[in-house]
Amino acid sequence: MPLPGPPPAAFFGPRAPSPEPRLFRALGIESSCDETAIAVLEGDGTVRCNLVSSQVAAHAPYLGVVPELAARHHLETLPRLLAEAERVVGLDGIELVAVTRGPGLIGSLLVGTCFAAAYAWARSLPLAGVDHLEGHLVSPFLSLDGAPARDAPDPALTLVISGGHSSYFLLAGGEARPLNRTRDDAAGEVFDKLAAALGLGYPGGPIVDRLAERGDPAAFRFSPPQIKDPAGALDFSFSGLKSAAIRAARALGPLPLPDPMSPPQPVLDLVASFRRTVADWLLAPLDELTARHRPRVVAASGGVAGNRELRARLVAWGERRGIEVLLPPIALTTDNAAMIARAGQLRAARGRLDDPRALTAYPRAPWKAASGPGGKPVFPRLPGA
Repeated sequence: MPLPGPPPAAFFGPRAPSPEPRLFRALGIESSCDETAIAVLEGDGTVRCNLVSSQVAAHAPYLGVVPELAARHHLETLPRLLAEAERVVGLDGIELVAVTRGPGLIGSLLVGTCFAAAYAWARSLPLAGVDHLEGHLVSPFLSLDGAPARDAPDPALTLVISGGHSSYFLLAGGEARPLNRTRDDAAGEVFDKLAAALGLGYPGGPIVDRLAERGDPAAFRFSPPQIKDPAGALDFSFSGLKSAAIRAARALGPLPLPDPMSPPQPVLDLVASFRRTVADWLLAPLDELTARHRPRVVAASGGVAGNRELRARLVAWGERRGIEVLLPPIALTTDNAAMIARAGQLRAARGRLDDPRALTAYPRAPWKAASGPGGKPVFPRLPGA
């Protein structure tokens, strides 16, 4: 039985016959979780506007995203953002509507897909439903300085790291193929959970990143995970690190911290060591993957790609090895509609469009729907791997 929804890399599918079809001026809509976003891109991928409404203030008291609140925020905010895009750049020349259809919070996705489908239907515009991961994969090739989008070289190796994803992907031969995965928590998730335990607030990643600048990253050492499955030797596992860091924090004093914004030096050392360890583990498979697949460029995307230590170390790694490293602008690391619009343009160029009367949303990534022993999600394997 086929998996529900499109594969995450369908937009990298077989190329259209030459000459290459023209890319459309696109309206992008993103509402998969706790950011409401609308963007307008020219056909060459130039970002004309990229509007994002964050829900951090609404969800911060709960230390996480409340699905009902998120859906209501999208419902209230999308019309306002659309009106702002009309005011800033105009929408008369829009030729394509692209929208995130999954994965994410189902209520939030339904708000976005219904809004996009209605807009496309009312204006007789083609519609492209996009997997959220597709957007992250193209985001390093976008610019916010008025330059056109870059084409992804073949092959390219990209690390997608966020609150829901921690995986390396190979963009090669017209497809995006997963090379590894996290066995449990995603990297962004463990930043949030440590921050919640310390009382630092939500979202935790940026706060931990900022505090870590004042700590000693060598003060604490954490044991790496022991993954015994040879086929998953390059997989990630962050759950044990999260638990060990929270135990270490409790040993330093009562939690949450009495004054979270002015932690004592031992706590600053702990978060610096935690950040260093996450970066160590994320970069650990890089040498082997580049030796195996010989990428022309290495890229990173997702919210954790905004982490200062990780960005600096990726750039330094590329300089040492003579490999170009692409990092998206900080504004494009978190969820945004510019990346969705670009992914939709690439889908449409290959004839992968959706009927606005029948567009469906899916909360779980299709490539995670298959499961192995114990019900753990598995990725499809590369041919011959």
